[in-house]
Amino acid sequence: MALDTERRKIQHLLRRAGWGYSAAELDEYLTLGLRGSIDRLLNPEQVDDSGTEALVDSLANDPYQDRAALVVAWHLRIVTTRRPLLERMTYFWHDHFANSIDTVESPAFMQVQNDLFRARAFGRFDEMLTAVSRDPAMMVFLDNRLNVRTAPNENYARELMELHTLGEGNVYTEKDIQEAARALTGWRITTETLTKEQQEQKRFPMPGSSVLVRSRFDSGLKTFLGVHGNLNDQDVIQTLARRPETADFVGRKLWRYFAVPDPSREMLDRTTKAYFDSNYSMREVVRTILTSEEMYSDDAYRWRIKSPVEFVLGFLRSLNLPGATGRSVTHVRAMNQVLYDPPGPQGWSKGGAGWIASTTMLARANFAYDVTRLDGPRGQVADVPTMLRAAGLTGSAAQIVDGLADLLVGGDLDAESRQLLIDYLGGASHFNFIEAQRAGTLHGVLYLMLSMPLAHLA
Repeated sequence: MALDTERRKIQHLLRRAGWGYSAAELDEYLTLGLRGSIDRLLNPEQVDDSGTEALVDSLANDPYQDRAALVVAWHLRIVTTRRPLLERMTYFWHDHFANSIDTVESPAFMQVQNDLFRARAFGRFDEMLTAVSRDPAMMVFLDNRLNVRTAPNENYARELMELHTLGEGNVYTEKDIQEAARALTGWRITTETLTKEQQEQKRFPMPGSSVLVRSRFDSGLKTFLGVHGNLNDQDVIQTLARRPETADFVGRKLWRYFAVPDPSREMLDRTTKAYFDSNYSMREVVRTILTSEEMYSDDAYRWRIKSPVEFVLGFLRSLNLPGATGRSVTHVRAMNQVLYDPPGPQGWSKGGAGWIASTTMLARANFAYDVTRLDGPRGQVADVPTMLRAAGLTGSAAQIVDGLADLLVGGDLDAESRQLLIDYLGGASHFNFIEAQRAGTLHGVLYLMLSMPLAHLA
């Protein structure tokens, strides 16, 4: 089905630039219209999200100190936030600058990095690069804390070009990596001083500011991508930020993330122009994509398989189940994804096919069962009869199927699937809401919708 109405376009927008939508949330965005919805998503600072902050603050354990709470807190943000694109961009940067807690070890370092991505999500790319280069988690993960003039460490310099800016093998040489590593020497991490009691409690120290130790910095002349002088980290970052290859590389990833699998040269030229015209503003690059015709084209429609985080947390959001975010960690892990623990510095599967296997599809079906079961704990399963009554969807099997399809898959059911679901509920002749509630088929039809192939596509 094409994105041929404003309603379908807004639903598509909220799948790609958000995390799905509840019925009430969709109504809010429909009132704004497509352009108004884009403006709201791109200006999260204008939207009150104190409810989500209060929920995160009320968690029993501290995300800065507890690894399990670290993950639960982000799940909770994604499911409840009124700033969905902000969390989308935070997730994008987490994947782009991928770090693993298994290497970093400290929840405090990982939460501080997550806060950094959220704070700078729509800001200038060169400023993001500076902040990430001096971020404690990154300095541990890619060894730049060990990079000193007497023994330059090339790990971060290599990934800075290969994965974060220019793209693998593009423009730079091995000599450029070596020279960049020299320019990035001398930085170390400072942390809070713990009391003896805090040490005994095995508290993770909060990071302070990263500092440049002059005696560890290589102050010799260097040449990096044709720029010559006593270069430091800022010289490397500014050189990379002003390269058109960097604008292309980041722009291509954002086109794929939000819109189409293979952006054309003309499309990349548009985001590159937005990047330079706005002095590296990620807000304006993303705006260029979200307002483009290609964002709502046939090429953009349902081509990407949802990651486990998108699949699980998106449907918890649609079903208003923030109380299920504790169990969501288990479900997402069973599908081979854990936030803060990507498989390597390259991040997660970009095309989506890597998410689909016999074991992970079973895990997705188990999630669908877990949130639609009749005997599940209150607040962790969908109360389908109450949800349908609140939406006024009680009159017929067709009304229920169409209403749930609109909520969960943007109304994109084909005629055959729609009729099968209607028949499951009793069809036009034999449907009775009370009988369907008693028989459990109201929960059953929700399970079937969460399990069908369309539910796995963004």
